[in-house]
Amino acid sequence: MAARVDLSTQACDICRKRKVKCHPPPSSDATTRCRRCARLNLPCTFLSPSRTRGPKKRTRPGAELGASSRVSADNRDSDAKYSTDDLGDRGLFTLIMQDYLDYLYPLVPIVHRPSFKQSLEESRDCEDGGFLSLVMAIAAVVVATMPSRFQLYQSYHPPLRFASRREMARYCYDRIMRLRDSTYFDQINFQKFAISYLLYAAFRQLGDHNMSRMLDVEATQIARLLNLHRISEYEGLNCIETQLRKKGFWLIFYGFVHNQLQNVLGERLSYLDPILLHSINPDDLMPLEVDDEMIFEHEVLLPPSPTPCLVTGFIIHSRVFWAAVRSPCLESPAEPCPCVRARDPTVQVAYLQDRLHSLKFLLEDIPPPLRAWQPLDAEIIPNGDGGGRVADVRSQFASMRANLHVTHLWLQSLLIDQLETAQAHKKGQSSISMAHTQPNADAKALWLQREDLCRQLFCILYSLPQINLEANGLHLAYKVRDIAASLLVCPFHPADPEAERAAEYLRQSTDILSRLDSSEGMVTMHLQTWVDTDRVKT
Repeated sequence: MAARVDLSTQACDICRKRKVKCHPPPSSDATTRCRRCARLNLPCTFLSPSRTRGPKKRTRPGAELGASSRVSADNRDSDAKYSTDDLGDRGLFTLIMQDYLDYLYPLVPIVHRPSFKQSLEESRDCEDGGFLSLVMAIAAVVVATMPSRFQLYQSYHPPLRFASRREMARYCYDRIMRLRDSTYFDQINFQKFAISYLLYAAFRQLGDHNMSRMLDVEATQIARLLNLHRISEYEGLNCIETQLRKKGFWLIFYGFVHNQLQNVLGERLSYLDPILLHSINPDDLMPLEVDDEMIFEHEVLLPPSPTPCLVTGFIIHSRVFWAAVRSPCLESPAEPCPCVRARDPTVQVAYLQDRLHSLKFLLEDIPPPLRAWQPLDAEIIPNGDGGGRVADVRSQFASMRANLHVTHLWLQSLLIDQLETAQAHKKGQSSISMAHTQPNADAKALWLQREDLCRQLFCILYSLPQINLEANGLHLAYKVRDIAASLLVCPFHPADPEAERAAEYLRQSTDILSRLDSSEGMVTMHLQTWVDTDRVKT
């Protein structure tokens, strides 16, 4: 016979809000909190007035979103069962969270997967404003990145109550801001970094660059305060927190490299300066090569032999970004500082050639699941989520392959751009004037490299399913566009075979971009999109 479970005659405020049974503490326990509040370290109060039993009149949560998205969620529906009901049905919200785990987590692993799943199952967002902000930020980045899933959410029953992805992302942002007060930044943690980073990623995916650059600054500031870049500051963290912060460093580092190579207007603040960059040993900050399910607070279960997992792709991707700005070999001679390279074109050319050579051969010996042209019978190891869903893991690896190899080609293309400029500067010419002269041996060699990058790019993009390309969001489209745009300034005569091949590559790029570019507005990444009202003439 099952043991009798004692229940409180009156549920505490937290248990009433969650509509769950309230278990009093054991009689031997001196605490006055119920078991749930004691376990979650929450205040256990009985302040809410009692209500008459029986069915309650429910309004449809969020039905008036179209009238005003600024109405407080608390006033919208005081009887809402879940804190996310203003977004939509809980089943739909759960689907959005699962889509993050299935499609975006391999590329943005900013949560500890088992802990995150458990918190979702326990509806922790109903009692923890920090976790509610996190899931709202995740919902924003999912809809911002994957338009096909957003269309599915709109056809759900009941459907998502937003007309566009931008409308939903902005609503999530507003809701998160309402959860903050004036003391929000007095205490920081990795979760607050994750929220800012996810919102930055969401608005960047939507092409809302003004909002994304401000959120980038916020995420960068929290990352600096948490000292994600200093391995010496990791002492005292548990295993889960250590792994999360190492991943967080590389996520913010990706943006740093983007800004280093593409900060055309010079308006973005930098995460690292040259001194800090040269003080970092990338190996110290690489996450452990195991799935989250093997990491617990006080121990990590390592496999008996190295096995490719999702973190393997994350590590290799991080090394690609590192190689774009620093030598992957720590024993290499000291690299010239930026000020020396700026003064001496010969030093700059040699530096860029070294970076390009390091990048080109970086992916020669990587595990089969991550190779650009994966054989059909390549072994895929199921992840440790307990489900053993091999098909899902294959899809996640496919998304990572697109991210890894397109990024690898894109970074090489950017370095070739810089190398052409440096060579022109060395010869006392502008890169534009060189485009109208007969190409010399150096220019021809660089052009052949551009052609090779395009051939590899098309092979990768045509070999992967659309859903895996879509999971990479607008970042993928931007990188493809950058690689293709480099072919517009062709140094050869239009009748030359090189020029004809360039025209064909551009036609193929246009076809691919028509499928990849899912932005809801005009791309303005390299244009000034802000208005300085002090300069506006009346």
